[in-house]
Amino acid sequence: MKTYSYKLLSIFVILVSFFILSFSTISRAQYTCLPTCTENDSRFLTFGGQDLDTFVFDTLTFGIGSHSSATRLELGIFDGDSIGLWDGGTGDSFIFSLFADPNGDGTGTLLVGQWSSDGSIGNNIGNPMPDNDWFVINVTNIPEAISESGNYSYHMVVNNTNTTVQVINNYKVRSDGTLFLFPTDQPFGYEAGARGVDADFFIETLKIIYPNIDIDDPACVNGGQFCDFNQPGCCLNPTTYDGNFDFFFLVETPQPLLNLWDGDFDFGPKAPSEGPPFVDTDDPNTPPGIPVFADAPNTNEQTSAGTIPPDDNLQLGIPRRPPNVIYDLIAPDGTVYSNANPSATNEWELFQLNTEPGCAPDICDIEVESIPAGVWRMRIRGLDLANLNFIRSFEKILGVDEDDNPVLPEPQDPAPIPTMSEWGIFSIFILFGIVGVYFLRKKKTLRREI
Repeated sequence: MKTYSYKLLSIFVILVSFFILSFSTISRAQYTCLPTCTENDSRFLTFGGQDLDTFVFDTLTFGIGSHSSATRLELGIFDGDSIGLWDGGTGDSFIFSLFADPNGDGTGTLLVGQWSSDGSIGNNIGNPMPDNDWFVINVTNIPEAISESGNYSYHMVVNNTNTTVQVINNYKVRSDGTLFLFPTDQPFGYEAGARGVDADFFIETLKIIYPNIDIDDPACVNGGQFCDFNQPGCCLNPTTYDGNFDFFFLVETPQPLLNLWDGDFDFGPKAPSEGPPFVDTDDPNTPPGIPVFADAPNTNEQTSAGTIPPDDNLQLGIPRRPPNVIYDLIAPDGTVYSNANPSATNEWELFQLNTEPGCAPDICDIEVESIPAGVWRMRIRGLDLANLNFIRSFEKILGVDEDDNPVLPEPQDPAPIPTMSEWGIFSIFILFGIVGVYFLRKKKTLRREI
């Protein structure tokens, strides 16, 4: 009888544990993020300011969707400040403005809320965005944001209020709905951040990227030189950033051609002072002159002029991530199209896939049989730390979930899995059934003993 009771007690404990586990799992929030949801992986969207030898753009627009059944929308800005870890320069104020956008095309004008990185204006006056942490925004979904699908649609504009100051602002964005970048004439910058506004912040950033780093250990740093990360036991291993950087974009219908502009990739590894021949070459299908979308004062005409500083240069030390920076476009069926010679310093190059038979090199980069609809992947490989790159896309850049999988821009119905209450009812039903059987058997046993 004791053995039977212990078995029942064990089952009871298992069911209660299952009930608690189901509650914690199902109630966990799921986010869509750009470029990633991971705080320590060094992958950021980036705004650059003057005098830092980079392109300067003042706005970036995100599309945001919230499911028709949701009563509120949660947004998050990671490292929204520009004065501590991950960032460089003297700092600046950035404004994040959320608009109802029922047409889903970025034209909505009803301001829902506004927040500033330094807490100087908007809904967070006196409450600046934190350094190296999430600033959480909660807004109630409003009828003015309901789209034709019945879901709520918004867009958020991030604005650099002063492009004349020295600044590198690295940040991430997340939503508990959907998230994407609009394919506007405004390119976007990104980098694997390895910066700090001063030496102390820079060292603290390195400790995040290299968890085993110890600048006071001669085996790690000797005479200002770090150990070779290719050697076993080097303090630069492991690292949270492996040199790969992914973006996903949506081709909504089959296309005859696919254009993508890459800018300021610093494809090296030779600088102009080292003399020709340079690894970077003159791209034959990039039109002459400055592209209409470019930041003209900081843009060079496309040539083969080399880079400052070149990506993958041996003198870079710990930021270096071999190979020399290149990227692939990966079609929905897995076909890979590689750009093995992207842009150099402060220039733009066009990379084009084209279905035109016999497409000449001065027209397209790669002739393809088809450009199918679906989610495409851009994989940047060998991107050094602190190499700020830019992309001009004609397609929506999709956010990713917490497992780095792309999320479609229109909110989808949740997966048909039991809710917490259904799991709870089921567990309680089984629990009472077992307890009932136990007491019935105990009653019968007592009767037999009498």
